[in-house]
Amino acid sequence: MKKPLILLVLSLILISCEKKKDIQIENLVPQSEIPVWLKEKITADIIASKTNQYSSIEISAWIRYKYEGNYFFENHNLLSSSFPPVYNFQGSIVPLNEDPYLNYQNNKCCKQFVWKGSSYIDF
Repeated sequence: MKKPLILLVLSLILISCEKKKDIQIENLVPQSEIPVWLKEKITADIIASKTNQYSSIEISAWIRYKYEGNYFFENHNLLSSSFPPVYNFQGSIVPLNEDPYLNYQNNKCCKQFVWKGSSYIDF
């Protein structure tokens, strides 16, 4: 009786892990839609994290939002991102205190992950 129960529990664990992995893959932006500057930034951060044991890249994520028909990118870090800088598609920081971005925080939509560190938790 114990063997079937153990097999059932292990099967459920494997199935639930597989579903979580599928969900993460579905939310990632295709590589062809990521600007070159962001690919370079993510690559540089990953390389730097390998030499710095205190790097927080593993609890970070780059997220793409849509606002007024354009894509914007935010780097969320679980330790320090209450209001992360917002970048436009060209890689410039967006001044959220100026028009036409005053309503960005309230009206951004269509959240998609570009990249997630292995320990990032989405709230």
